[in-house]
Amino acid sequence: MKMLGLVACCSMLLVGCGEELSPDQQVDYEDIKELIEETTPGKRTVHGSCNIIASGSHCLDYVGSYWKNEEFMRLNCEGMSGGSAGTFSTNTCPYTEVGGCQATGDTIMETILWAYDTGGSPITPDIAPFEQMACNANPAAQWVLPEF
Repeated sequence: MKMLGLVACCSMLLVGCGEELSPDQQVDYEDIKELIEETTPGKRTVHGSCNIIASGSHCLDYVGSYWKNEEFMRLNCEGMSGGSAGTFSTNTCPYTEVGGCQATGDTIMETILWAYDTGGSPITPDIAPFEQMACNANPAAQWVLPEF
């Protein structure tokens, strides 16, 4: 059950929810990526983080230049954590060896959702591959390790 909740959570964070759009409303990520790319791709600066390790064994690093606005990060963290479980910081997430899901890499909205084997819902070695598969199922995301 925990694994199903994890996959659903990651899918909601990365893909969204709701009814499928009609073909004339759909936008292919590759078609718009050029419009939202960073001016210096590959150069990463973490502007802040949202730590929900205690309750959900994850921490979100805000990387893209859009996140230079502290208020945007705080609002996103409040929305992600339900307003009470997450802790916003202008520091990076703590180190983890489990890995993380990098969403919209090298764009102004880049984030990395790091997974932890501690906290309220530990990502154990038997669950980690499923989290990695859920991440890689999103065409705008990829599983990364801390040293990428």
